[in-house]
Amino acid sequence: MAGRQSKYASKVSKVEENKLWSVALYIRLSQEDSDNGEDKLESNSIISQKQLLSEFIQEHTDLIIYDTYVDDGYTGTDFNRPGFQKLLDDMRNGNINCVLVKDLSRLGRNYIEVGNYIEQIFPLFNIRFISINDNIDSFNNPASTNTILVPFKNLINDEYARDTSIKIKSALNGRKRRRRVCWCLSIIWIYKKTRR
Repeated sequence: MAGRQSKYASKVSKVEENKLWSVALYIRLSQEDSDNGEDKLESNSIISQKQLLSEFIQEHTDLIIYDTYVDDGYTGTDFNRPGFQKLLDDMRNGNINCVLVKDLSRLGRNYIEVGNYIEQIFPLFNIRFISINDNIDSFNNPASTNTILVPFKNLINDEYARDTSIKIKSALNGRKRRRRVCWCLSIIWIYKKTRR
């Protein structure tokens, strides 16, 4: 039985081996993952993601940073994020040919959309995709984008977002109920005081 073939080029020519890559560093952190109410220009996770991506670039002489795209406080379930949209514009204009992320969840937490970008859109624009923590590199290891782990990780990331959403809604509903009880108790107390 033949395995699934990568949409990325499987044979690398000598010219492509020495190719310089114009890299888009993409960094995202949702509001739920932020530094719990601390008022900062950038969260600690954004800073640590920048540091990790910069260290990776320093170790690879064929990678040159074109720009850093940051979506701080944006959910991964929606791809209509300003930083990501700017990245797509630069991709369409031919300014970048490589996208570098810390892991798949930073690209997004929508199983269908992340898979679409990795398997369809990036290859269509000849974009090299690298996810450091997931050991994915569509150029140096094209098979890494087609392993069974990639869709499973995307599915887990999607489910994590759904689970977090349910927990947040539950907590907000609990707060609303407690406020109603406190409000009712306040009205009863005021009523009793005025009756005396």
